[in-house]
Parts: sequence; structure tokens; C-alpha cells
Amino acid sequence: MRGGGEWPVVPAVVEALDRAFVLAFAAVEPSGKRFVLGLDVSGSMDAGVVAGVPNLTPRLATAAMALVTTRTEARTTALAFSAARGGFGGQWGGGESGLTPLTFSGGTRLDDAVKTMRAVPMGGTDCALPILWATREGVEADVFVVYTDNETWAGRVHPVQALRAYREKTGIPARLVVVGMTATRFTIADPLDAGMLDLVGFDASAPRVMTEFAAGRF
Repeated sequence: MRGGGEWPVVPAVVEALDRAFVLAFAAVEPSGKRFVLGLDVSGSMDAGVVAGVPNLTPRLATAAMALVTTRTEARTTALAFSAARGGFGGQWGGGESGLTPLTFSGGTRLDDAVKTMRAVPMGGTDCALPILWATREGVEADVFVVYTDNETWAGRVHPVQALRAYREKTGIPARLVVVGMTATRFTIADPLDAGMLDLVGFDASAPRVMTEFAAGRF
């Protein structure tokens, strides 16, 4: 970003930055809730920047946020929106969009999380899929969180309908958070449903806001 040359990476600096990133998680108070994360891994997640920060792409910010939840909430499942076998998946790609489990753990580094996400064959960002998956598999979740760069669409079942069906079947008053990493005009949440939240953009307060919402404090 500064000048036209390249500088060799200093491993000690990288390690210090990674350690500082992990230590910062101590500032996030866990909600104690059960989370299911739906992560957009499409190619457009590598384009653009978040909140005007150089090199902070939607993919990198999504990986960082997913690791925050994985490391602070003991019961978290992360899933990537992926392509169907024999097709790209999605509204125009043919086939059906699918989900690929991501094995993030407390020891996963940020750069490794980004590589894992980039390796998943991308599919359409059908925000209802994590909810439909949890309903079908009998997964108990208190909060569904979808991270996307806002190139998002509703599939055959709208996320609002999927969430209501999940609540009815399980008896769990599950909540939905859709995090738009870029600020475009969108919403898939029902503004009249206090259990649904849209977040657009990105700043340091986002994890706290999501924790407070997950815990039902607003």
C-alpha cells in the first residue's frame, strides 16, 4: 500500500500480531448461546474493502468475525455456502446451493481460516440454508448468523419463513443476524420481528452488539 516494492515478511511480527488478535478476544463477553454461522465464500468476497480499511476484504473480515465467535462461544458450528455436486449451485448456476462444514477451532489462525474459506467451491448465498439444515438435522441453535458481502438472495424458502418454521418445530425462540460486510441496500429480515437483526458495515463494536442481541438484551 505504501510504495511499489515488496518487503520480506518478518515471522516474529506476524506471530506478535496473531497473538494480539487472539488476546483481543478476551474483551468479548460470551453469551453462552448456541450459534450456527453461515459464511459466504463466493469470489466477490475477495473484492473491495470493508469500512474503507485498506486490504480488509469481506472474506478477511468474515474469517475474523467467525473466529471471534468460535473462540468465545463454546457451542458454535460454522458452515460455508457451497456449490452442489455437478453444478455451481445458486439461482443461475444450476443445481442447488449446499453447505460445507468448516473445522474452525480455538487454535485456528486467521490466515488459515481465510485459506480454508477460499478452498470451498462457492455456491449461491441462500441465507435460509443454515436454518433449513438445522431444522432437517435436528440441530439446536439459539442464533443463526449469516456473513455476506450483500450479493445475497432468497432461495426457494425465504429466511424469515425458514426461521419461523424452525421456531415452531423446535420450540426454540431462535434469532437471526445477517451481517452485510459492504453497505448496499438490502434486507432479508422482517423489521417487525424483534428476533431478527441486520448489521451493515464493520467496526470494533460489532461483536458486542451481536453478543447483546444473542443474549436477548435488546
